[in-house]
Amino acid sequence: MTDTRKKSFRQRPRPKIRTLMAAGILFLSAAAVPAGQTGNRLRASRPPGSTKISHRLQARMLSPARAGEPAAVWIYLRDKGRSAAALSRKKKEEIRRRLRPHCLWRRGKVRGPHDLVDVQDAPLHQGYIDKIVPEVERLRTVSRWLNALSAEITAAQLERLESCDFIVKIDLVTSFRRSVLPSPAVPEAQVKKAPQNLLLDYGSSFDQLDQMNVIPLHERGYSGESVVVCILDSGFRKSHEAFRQARIIAEWDFVNNDGDVAQDPGYPGDYPDSHGTGTWSALGGYKPGELIGPAYRASFILGKTESTLFEQPIEEDYWVAGMEWAEALGAEIVSSSLGYTDWYTFQDMDGKTAVTTIAANRATSLGVTVVNAAGNERQEPWGHIIAPADGLEVIAVGAVDRNGMLAPFSSPGPSSDGRIKPDVCARGLNTWIAGNNAEGEDIYRMGSGTSFATPLIAGAAALLLEIHRDWTPEQVSDALAKSGDRSFKPDNDYGWGVVDAELAASWDQKKRKKGAPR
Repeated sequence: MTDTRKKSFRQRPRPKIRTLMAAGILFLSAAAVPAGQTGNRLRASRPPGSTKISHRLQARMLSPARAGEPAAVWIYLRDKGRSAAALSRKKKEEIRRRLRPHCLWRRGKVRGPHDLVDVQDAPLHQGYIDKIVPEVERLRTVSRWLNALSAEITAAQLERLESCDFIVKIDLVTSFRRSVLPSPAVPEAQVKKAPQNLLLDYGSSFDQLDQMNVIPLHERGYSGESVVVCILDSGFRKSHEAFRQARIIAEWDFVNNDGDVAQDPGYPGDYPDSHGTGTWSALGGYKPGELIGPAYRASFILGKTESTLFEQPIEEDYWVAGMEWAEALGAEIVSSSLGYTDWYTFQDMDGKTAVTTIAANRATSLGVTVVNAAGNERQEPWGHIIAPADGLEVIAVGAVDRNGMLAPFSSPGPSSDGRIKPDVCARGLNTWIAGNNAEGEDIYRMGSGTSFATPLIAGAAALLLEIHRDWTPEQVSDALAKSGDRSFKPDNDYGWGVVDAELAASWDQKKRKKGAPR
């Protein structure tokens, strides 16, 4: 019998170089050159006394607990080759053809018809990649936006890479370990059921949608239809009944490098898909009588960017790769219930430093509305928001309970440069979501965390974009904030408060001048 089980990168036979086209975006994976075969050696001289290695990577390499283990690093390149400094008309047209029409349309809303591509869209210089590949254990991802690639390297390889003149910086790939939050059972009497006169039977999800005043928009016929939403998370159980009518236009597993975002039950090494299933269902699930998400008729792009194969970190390079992939496919909204703090400091939460934040800022500049969890760190040693929730135009989401009171775990702001965070809030304590059990049955449960408040806000944003197809991320963010129940006095616990989707949909954008404060 043919073994169809998934295999991780560590278990697969390693080709010398393998290229893969995933919906028009180039991803590379490679193996180390066998011992004794050096390939194209990196030839350059290191300036005396200089270093390209970040302090946190040095700390990681010197850590006794990780001695001898390869480190996952970002390798930043000097440029994209001589021809990339000023893109020719021919090169721009080549890049345009790689982007989906929906992507070009969305970019045009914020950049105009004549500025749709730039040098950040150009691929990395292949000559640089060819010289780096033989010097690393494994090439993980490639980022056009960062002009960098991520790889696993040893201490000896790090020293050789540092000496190369076209490499400007080598930094650690950071990670975040999600807080595990218990979801205590709630007495049936406290679960608000949908009134019988509604067009839809929301079941136990009525309360979380009613709190955001989404239901009047549903009654007017809005459901997120025609809006493209990407969810970046762990795996997704696509077979759950809550997704029987879901329209999936693309999916990719960035960890296992394949086109299936579901967990493979026949392969114990694959990782659980319950978290991604829960976030997707809160946003776009549809099972009348049980659960209905705010944007249940949206079109979905599903990106599996979280791994539990590697000591359960959520690794930022997969997230960046997922963001670039989704943007090129035409995603209008990215909902992300992940975050990154390991090896960062609070000072790095300034809206421009963390790698995922840089990628999120780039996406919003291209017309993507990025919605990210503020984090569950209020009572943890970190105690602040998490990246990329600190992004300049990222909608950071805090969590409240059924009564609109702040959840005890919801991360507080501000950003380190003094901006109010989170931006808005939604139900994140005992949110009704689709779940899994050991038997693989279609179950529903309560989940807690800003993870589950985030897709509710992303779903509300999808309704706004369905109603106002010309709105930019800035306009979506402002409308949601202005509708918040604390918009009269925002703070660093609630931000602008719990949103009112119906009010946000009616906000007059003409009253606000571009760049004016909320």
